[in-house]
Amino acid sequence: MKLYCDITLPASKSESNRALMIAAYGGFAHDFQNLSDSKDTKVLYEALVSIDSMPRTVPCWNDMHTKASFIDIADCGTAARFMATYLACHPGDWLLTGTERMQQRPMAPLVDALRSLGSDIQYVENEGCLPLRIKGNPVAGGKISVDMTQSSQFASSLLLASPMFSQGLEMELLGELSSLPYLDMTIAMQRHFFAQVERQGRMVVVKPQPYQPRPFSVEPDWSAASYWYEMAALSEDCEIRLYGLGGPSSHRPFDGLRGRRVSRTTCLQGDAVIAEWMQQLGVGTFVDGNDVVLRKIPFEKRPLHFDFSFNPDLYPTMVATCAGLNVEATFTGLDNLALKESDRVRAMQKELAKLGKPSLHFCAHNDHRIVMALAPLALLYGPVTFDYPEVVEKSYPNYWIDASFLPVNR
Repeated sequence: MKLYCDITLPASKSESNRALMIAAYGGFAHDFQNLSDSKDTKVLYEALVSIDSMPRTVPCWNDMHTKASFIDIADCGTAARFMATYLACHPGDWLLTGTERMQQRPMAPLVDALRSLGSDIQYVENEGCLPLRIKGNPVAGGKISVDMTQSSQFASSLLLASPMFSQGLEMELLGELSSLPYLDMTIAMQRHFFAQVERQGRMVVVKPQPYQPRPFSVEPDWSAASYWYEMAALSEDCEIRLYGLGGPSSHRPFDGLRGRRVSRTTCLQGDAVIAEWMQQLGVGTFVDGNDVVLRKIPFEKRPLHFDFSFNPDLYPTMVATCAGLNVEATFTGLDNLALKESDRVRAMQKELAKLGKPSLHFCAHNDHRIVMALAPLALLYGPVTFDYPEVVEKSYPNYWIDASFLPVNR
């Protein structure tokens, strides 16, 4: 299929979620342009709003004589990590919970760090996971260490709160520096709102200087862009314009290239590396004003290697693309993929094993990125179906509208 289309990508939910937390800690109304309309961002926003309104209370499961204000963050991992610190700093008695899958995802490194700062947090059911009983009080800050092996969100959660600590924060990053670009995104956004944050290797130092309001424009989401790179790679020919993806903004530098092929633009999001990776699979990235245009370019089929240690969300996209193009590739940095909305390695192995069957019905595994990575394969294999196509609302609510040309029966 030949693809010629113009696409308005969703706003980055990673940037949006951090911006909402900064505004909440700073105590100012947000002045943000292009805030994400994803389910994840809506869940976080509603949780923050509910804290300032009349709380809904339920009996706490381990103490029927007291009540805790109930915060349900559904299946949003970012909200779970960010809200745990926010509630620990916010006076009150809180019960933080989520879906069954969310109650299986790790929280212990963050809880351990908060406890070391004096926070009162108890596990209600299973050790290391939601639900959490949190008795919030002001946090003074100080020196801590945080294990980054399972997620960078633990460290980001603490950093977002730290400018409000009376003693600031000195944080040592332990273990594998998983998804490090997301931590650097947090730091860059903190600086945009006048926080004094410095990272030198594994040490991050934050001075006690509160956030100040400032306009902020959320960038289009590079993780969402990855699915359009995949469609470009699997197409016969294409010219796909992604609006705003190449444009400068007030909060990050830009190389200013215009109408020239580039391997990668400079932005807050580490997943912009998709431009460099997909160049190896025949997709050229061209900057045209504020937009990025994807076109086919020659490429040589050869064994490739991709490391997802810093960019785990790109794994489903890349493995589906390589499978569709029949390109041999080695994938490393997969340890944390079992801790996402699904076990993404197993999920993709199971679904890609179906390729070549006369009728393709894919399981969503309750994972938005699994669905959006598998759908473009319909360009090669014909009509496909999903058991839960609406899961894409978690990060890209308009995915099926934008990709309506795909032969996907929903």
